[in-house]
Amino acid sequence: MLCPCCGDRILLDEIECGCGARFVGAPLDEAPIKVLRLGPAITSVAMLALVVVAGIVVTKWFGFAGVIVAWFAWRALKLGKRNPDWYGGRKTAAATFAVSIAGVAILGSYGVIRILEVLDNYQTQENAITQAAMYHYCGAIEEYRRGLGGDSYPRDAQDLKRHTGESLPVDYWERSIRYQSSNPLLADRSVQRTRIPITSFELRSAGPDGLIGTDDDIVMLDGIFITSAELKKQSATQQLR
Repeated sequence: MLCPCCGDRILLDEIECGCGARFVGAPLDEAPIKVLRLGPAITSVAMLALVVVAGIVVTKWFGFAGVIVAWFAWRALKLGKRNPDWYGGRKTAAATFAVSIAGVAILGSYGVIRILEVLDNYQTQENAITQAAMYHYCGAIEEYRRGLGGDSYPRDAQDLKRHTGESLPVDYWERSIRYQSSNPLLADRSVQRTRIPITSFELRSAGPDGLIGTDDDIVMLDGIFITSAELKKQSATQQLR
């Protein structure tokens, strides 16, 4: 073997070299020293900690970055399974993977609920704007009725406009709201062309789908909001009578 001090060749059974260097132990074998690599597992843990901090400090939606954490943890697991003598931290990587997947699943469920709430609030806003327009027009209708001594509602939108100057409003979707008047005691539609007092009116918005007569219609009947389904039920009951 070679002397580590001067580089001269010496026998294994010698206790010292000619240069004066002495052996203090048996020489090391040439087998490589295996040190477990914990880098992939530690990286996944660090990524998880970063995502948690970002979610707390900035916004909880950073939690979706847990998908990236799960990928790092899965990679660490795969490396540890393929080369267990070289890569360690498999339990840590497995725990990180489970936590990140669970976190993403919980946040995803919360996100779906929030999306549904936002859509519901958006629809409520649409209805509120349309109903506000109907309330304003209803005020003009009542003003018309009081001006005629409380006997009749306008026969049509043109009749109202001639007396009050109010035109039919539009709903949230910029579509004109429909006005219809009638006398519920008379089934004959010719009531619109007679002098019989109009005692009932309906304001109707076609709703989001833009189709009159569907369940998403926004309906005001004699100043009271009623669902399209309830109005259909009332009409069916009156026809049976």
